[in-house]
Amino acid sequence: MLKKILIFSLALFLMINCAVAIDSSNWTKATVGYEEFRIPPQFENPYHSDFHMYEFDEDIDEFTIRYVNPNIMSLYGYFLEQGQSKKVNVSSHDAVHFMNYDRHDEKNNSKLWFSAGEEFYYITFRGTEITPEIKEIVKRVSPSKYSHDEFYSILNDEYKTYKIVDAIESQRYDYPQDNGHHSFFSVGTNGFSVGVIN
Repeated sequence: MLKKILIFSLALFLMINCAVAIDSSNWTKATVGYEEFRIPPQFENPYHSDFHMYEFDEDIDEFTIRYVNPNIMSLYGYFLEQGQSKKVNVSSHDAVHFMNYDRHDEKNNSKLWFSAGEEFYYITFRGTEITPEIKEIVKRVSPSKYSHDEFYSILNDEYKTYKIVDAIESQRYDYPQDNGHHSFFSVGTNGFSVGVIN
């Protein structure tokens, strides 16, 4: 009897997995950043597509793939402070899943941050569940060059920098500015720069 139950359970498990499996071989492809992404049929024919972003709709929360390396600090810091987030693993990629409710659209939105190769990307989509289509998109990109610890350490460092920049920027508005002078603050590969421009 136990043998029959085990065989039945295994057969049921295999049937469920086969039903959920997605074949993306005929999906449209789009290059964003340095990766070629598979685009599910419901998100073909984009509103806008270039090196930095694939936008299916004018409303970027509908479905967007974005290359974020030039703006990791500002984007990651902003998203981290705007909604819930959790660390997840999606198709063998370490990732951060951001979720928030947009009261204007009255819809739940998600952003899934992950790396492919040495680059960072995110996908926006409606809802709070990572769908099989989103998992398939992530599955088909290059494996991350970062270990688990490296991936999260990079994002944590970017967030710390975001907090420093945010604190300095907020102080700038607390003090009056002289006419003809303004201060600047920039962050680059060589560190921080602060100064006054006449």
